[in-house]
Amino acid sequence: MAKSGPNSIATAVSVEDRANSLGPGGIDYDELPTYLGYLVRRAHSHIQTEFEGDLADVGMATSAFGILTLIRANPGITANELAQASRLDKSTLSPMIVNLETAGLITRKQRTSDRRYQSLFLAKGAESNFMRYRDKIRTFETKVANRLTKSEQSHLAKLLIKLQGLDNPTPDHQEDI
Repeated sequence: MAKSGPNSIATAVSVEDRANSLGPGGIDYDELPTYLGYLVRRAHSHIQTEFEGDLADVGMATSAFGILTLIRANPGITANELAQASRLDKSTLSPMIVNLETAGLITRKQRTSDRRYQSLFLAKGAESNFMRYRDKIRTFETKVANRLTKSEQSHLAKLLIKLQGLDNPTPDHQEDI
């Protein structure tokens, strides 16, 4: 039976929802479906698995595409700025940068203002590859988004932004989110 507590959403998960959450072989997930973090992780894992299957020919992880997009949109960005913007630690980001550079998608240039830092740029000739990746990813994103109505998509996006602490609505507008 679903348990309630200060950190659960048990009241929002009905008995029917719990019955539908049984896994292969009738596995009972107990109170796990009442935890937001668990549900977000499961949704991410499911979408990530679909992405890897649908876009195997792209040869790029979603996180690497995100990094490439940030570099393209912010020519000259440093690895430190990129780590902060992507919320990735440098030990995760550094191999991604090396892989993107090895693939000929980005270039590094030492900053003249501070030689300790390198600026990152989309490589010459990489725009067509970027556009090809982006078109395929947009098609995949549309497939995933179409599982929700436009209103649900908008609401979910607002809620996910709020969960990241990136949105701080005034008390008068909290009911809008």
